[in-house]
Amino acid sequence: MFKKITLLSIFLTVNFSFSQTVTTVFDGIFYDGIGQDSQGNIYCSDFSGESVFKYNTEGVVSTFKSGFMSPNGIGVNEQDEIFICDARANTVFKYDLNGTLLTTYTININNPTGIKNIPGTTDMLLVEYNNNTLKRLASDGTVSTLFSGFPLNGPSGIAFINGETFISNYNDRKIMRFENGNMTLLSQLPATAPNNNVIGFLTASNDQLYATQAGAHQIYVIDPISGNAAVYAGSIQGSTDGDISTATFNFPNGILADTVNNRIYVSDAGTGNLRIIENTTLSTSEFEANNIDLNIFADRESDMIGIKANLTSSEKANIKIYEITGKEVFSKDYSVLNLEFFETINKNTFNSGIYIVLFTQDNIVSSKKIIL
Repeated sequence: MFKKITLLSIFLTVNFSFSQTVTTVFDGIFYDGIGQDSQGNIYCSDFSGESVFKYNTEGVVSTFKSGFMSPNGIGVNEQDEIFICDARANTVFKYDLNGTLLTTYTININNPTGIKNIPGTTDMLLVEYNNNTLKRLASDGTVSTLFSGFPLNGPSGIAFINGETFISNYNDRKIMRFENGNMTLLSQLPATAPNNNVIGFLTASNDQLYATQAGAHQIYVIDPISGNAAVYAGSIQGSTDGDISTATFNFPNGILADTVNNRIYVSDAGTGNLRIIENTTLSTSEFEANNIDLNIFADRESDMIGIKANLTSSEKANIKIYEITGKEVFSKDYSVLNLEFFETINKNTFNSGIYIVLFTQDNIVSSKKIIL
């Protein structure tokens, strides 16, 4: 059954937009990775079971394929061939739209968790959770390793924006940019939940990244240039539909943007339901309103790094400093006594190089690069 909610148009300043609403698909079990074919049909895996379910453009749910050990990431290439990762079986299966098995990939495949089509090709980009490896699965079946090791830490999410590749870690909620064979840290979502502080999957829409923070029951939007991140949807554990400002999620895991229909699909692992966020266009002004005004001062003639932030909350803040590769070199919690926050950190303990400063407060992450 598909629960419908009427969308109401609203007028904001000089721009017309539509309210962003969340609805629920109750049939099937939508638990993990999500893929979409060119016709708009949605495929989602039930990692806790053995099946992949299909939600078609008419709103009907059916079982696409069964018999997997642990179906996980799903990707569809430009020829509408559907790739399904079976993590525990160390296998990637390829099907046509009718569910006919085309190819089984097992050679050089180990614990595959995420897979997406590389734009402009029929090749697939694949991440392996246990091996912390990024691989390319070519259309001829060749599997080649593109990157392996730190800072990958249980990778699962893959997204593309304007020719750039982004990878997210399940384990530590880090989001990296992969470019010219290098993996560099972009951002890290806050660990605000008592358990399950993980990123499920990653997607891209309107030149922004979106990721699920499963244990916090929230979805984050991340700027792919600055790394700034803020809660886009969700608050407490729940399954409430309606306006995005009040809708709740239950361990959101899989996430996929449908840019044609201006939607985001989310699999709620806590219920096995598919959630649909309608009218997902996010304006720059809306995103910037959720950012922390952060400034970093690193004078070469001084021994100190100055960190200044204009805040709107007195909630406790955290500062982390990472090497560009993602290695954490500093972390400290701060009590906020003044909304014009200012602290200094001795930089003599750091080697020369490029660092990422992450300032986190009240589920908002602001990021800046510094050169020491």
